[in-house]
Amino acid sequence: MSNKKKDDIEMIPLKTVYNRVELNFIENLLDENNIPYILQDCGSGGYMRIYSGFSIYGTDILVEKSMLEKAKAIVDEFPWEE
Repeated sequence: MSNKKKDDIEMIPLKTVYNRVELNFIENLLDENNIPYILQDCGSGGYMRIYSGFSIYGTDILVEKSMLEKAKAIVDEFPWEE
């Protein structure tokens, strides 16, 4: 028997960002398009982002599985520097 409930939400990584400007921009895009998301800092990145404004470890942006394609289409419209 599975421990998953019918209303459990599965969060999927959309993108990992490494600077505050890109993170803010993607957050705004997702907000404007009513796409819920969660930010998850890699390693000790959360402390680094609080202290210095950015994390060398990156921040994962997670979206609900059913919204992944819509979120990818919106984010992929912009030419991000890798």
